[in-house]
Parts: sequence; C-alpha cells; structure tokens
Amino acid sequence: MRATSQASPDSLRTRLVGTHDLQGREALQVTLKGDWCYVGHLPGRAVNHLTGREEENGTSILDVSDPASPVLVAHIPGQAGANCRGVQAIHSPRDGHDYLTRTHETAASRTFEILDVTDRANPVAVAAIGDTPAGPISHAHKGWWDEETGLYFASAGEPGFRPGGHLVIWDLADPRNPVFVARHWIAGQRLSEPDPGGRGLTMHHPIVDMANRRVYVGYPWGGQLEVIDITEIRRPRSILSFSIAPTFNKGPHTVLPMFGVTCPNFAPGIGDVRDFIVFVNEANNWRPGKKEIRTMLYVLDVTAWDHPMTVSTFRVPDGDYAGRGGRFGPHQFAETCDGRLYAPAENGNLLYLAYFSAGLRILDLSDPFTIREVGHYVPATTGLTRARPSRFEDDPELQGLNQVVIQSNDVDLDHRGLAYLTDRAGTGLHIIEYLGRDRAVGTPS
Repeated sequence: MRATSQASPDSLRTRLVGTHDLQGREALQVTLKGDWCYVGHLPGRAVNHLTGREEENGTSILDVSDPASPVLVAHIPGQAGANCRGVQAIHSPRDGHDYLTRTHETAASRTFEILDVTDRANPVAVAAIGDTPAGPISHAHKGWWDEETGLYFASAGEPGFRPGGHLVIWDLADPRNPVFVARHWIAGQRLSEPDPGGRGLTMHHPIVDMANRRVYVGYPWGGQLEVIDITEIRRPRSILSFSIAPTFNKGPHTVLPMFGVTCPNFAPGIGDVRDFIVFVNEANNWRPGKKEIRTMLYVLDVTAWDHPMTVSTFRVPDGDYAGRGGRFGPHQFAETCDGRLYAPAENGNLLYLAYFSAGLRILDLSDPFTIREVGHYVPATTGLTRARPSRFEDDPELQGLNQVVIQSNDVDLDHRGLAYLTDRAGTGLHIIEYLGRDRAVGTPS
C-alpha cells in the first residue's frame, strides 16, 4: 500500500520563507544559535555534495543569515549506522569559542561528542563522553548544555541501572575535559530496586531553567513528569512528580515551565496569576497493528504546587491525517529560541509544535485553560520523501506499509522568531514565518 503523496503545502497564517533538502538525510533535532542552524540526523547514508563522497548521516551545519537561502557549510558524518539525532550549540563565555554537542549511538557504543565549531566549515572534535564513574554509557539521548555555567544535563544509561536513561550531569566548562558531577533517577531504575514491570522507566531529555535552578524531565516509558531542584548541583532532588499513566499509553516526552500567567475570567488578584507546566507525549502509531489513544499536549496547573491538576489538552482533529500513513500526533515543541530557554510570554504566548503528518501547529496559550490553534504549516512531499517507515523494511509486520508522508519531527526558533521544521522522512528543512493572529483565515500564504 502506497498512500497518495501530498503534492502541495497546507498553510494557515504562515509563510514558507526558505527550504533546504539536507541532502535527503532523515532529520530529528534542530537547534538555532545566531545565524547558524544545526541539525541532528537519524541513521542512513547520502552523498555529501561538499565533498563528493557518500557519508554516514551525522550533523549538518547551515548558514541561515539569509533564511530564504540557507547554505549547507558542513556535514559531520557519524560512524557506520550511527544515530546522531541530538544536537546543541553554545557560545562559550570562557574562551570565546563556539561548541556543539551531539549524541552518537552505534551498536557498539554510546557517546556524547563535543566539537569546536568556531570555524563552521571545519569542525574539530575535542572530546567524547563515553563513560561515567560507574562504567561505560549504555544509553545516550538528548542533552542540554547551559552556556553560562558550562553544566551539561543529559539522559544517559549507566551500569547498575535498568535499560533506558536517567539524568546525568557533567561539567563542560572546559569542553576538552568533561567532569562528572551527579546523577538522579526515580525509584525502579536501579537494578537494586524493585522492578517496575511493564515497559520499565526511562527519561527522555531534560529542559533546564538554570535561573531558577530547576530541571524539567519527562518519562515516556513510566508515564510521569518530574521537576528536579538543582540548587545543590551535586544533590539533585525531586520536588514534583505527576503521572498520566496508566490512563494513557505513553508518558511525557517534552516538559516546559510557564509561570506567572495572568489568566482571564479570574477575579483580579484572586488566583488569576497562575503557574503552569506544558507537556506533550509522543505519537508512536506507525505500525499496522499499532493502536493507541491519541497522544496530545497537556497544560498542568501547578499554582498549588502540592496539588497539580490538568486544566486543558490539545490535539489536532483526525481529518484525513490519520489515513495518510506514518505517525499522526505530536512529537515535541520548540523548547529554545536562539539557544535560550523558550518563554511563551516573551513570544506572543505562542507554542510551536511538531506534529508528524500534521506538520507544524502553532498554538495560542494566552489562556492556558483554553488552548487555541492560530496557525499551521504542513510541508509538501518531494522526490526525497522516503516511504514510511524507511529503516525497518525487513520487519514482516511492516510489509506493504510504504506511505510517502511528511513526518515533522522537531521545531526550533531563531532570533528573528522564524520557525525551523525538520522531517523524519528526509524531505529536508522548512523555515516558516507566522503571519499573526489577525491574518484572515483562507488568505493565501
């Protein structure tokens, strides 16, 4: 079965500013820093037109000083079969250099690689974190590098723990000399603790609010979100835990604070300034027999810190999206803007959400109790778009499941407020401008 490709984009109050094909490489995390865009890739191979050689997928660096014409300046290949999906860049206030971290996962090893990218066209590897005091890392997922302190927070697996990841912190103030700082886990992750059963527990990735000394994490396998106090950096401690399991089949993936919101329809001065946590769980409905409750975005009211409550949810109506193939549902939202923690209040109360086959969705969080979609952009498929799924062709369950469909995987924002959207199916990078709430519905983009 090969579903009909989407030949033209679908947009509402948005405008396509520019595109880059990323050499047809399947992409996951995208992050912006100044006029530079960094993209982490999933396993695969493609010809690098800068070198003329076929290379394993790794990390792409693009100059987006002119967002209408992004220019690829470097592709840093990984080892054979490597998954380099996670990527982040900082400008070090200590030595004035620019650095990049990326995950590098192969069948043989899991590492967090550190590269000096001050000369973007000629990145230089300076270090790799492949172990902790407990031994070799068994899981290396997405991380967060705090520019000012040099602290690096990541989801990592260690000896003595069940499969999956927990929070591990390193000091990368000197990127050439990583220093282990601390770890944090929840009950059931250590082998010495009672087995939680089911799919186990694993942390996806941290979002760090360094100014307030808090880390926000989600456990897709385990069903909960957690807020961790890092006032004493060597003694992280949990200060909030909230679970949506077992009601829903997957737990929080991406978790973001949104505090001090003045809410409409509250008596002024009587509970109208409230604190929230926004989180999303990831759609995984891409196998023929895979049935799951629709994953969605949630708003959690934590004004009464000891009594959190879900006050609203958002999901895109099925329409014809579910029948297009691939995954339909959210993946993750923009958690940074120009490399800094994303603050909806400083960005028109908007949230930018990558929604797999439904592209980019732009949400208005002005009233967290009533989320409204105010814009969207669903890219068109191209000749580079791979049939989904593309990396599991030998799985008998997937035979005949060959849909060509957009799989918007991640989104990040630059200093101009432009959104950068990656595609898991190899369609490339799309740079999108939101035109504003006053743009009439149906007005051509």
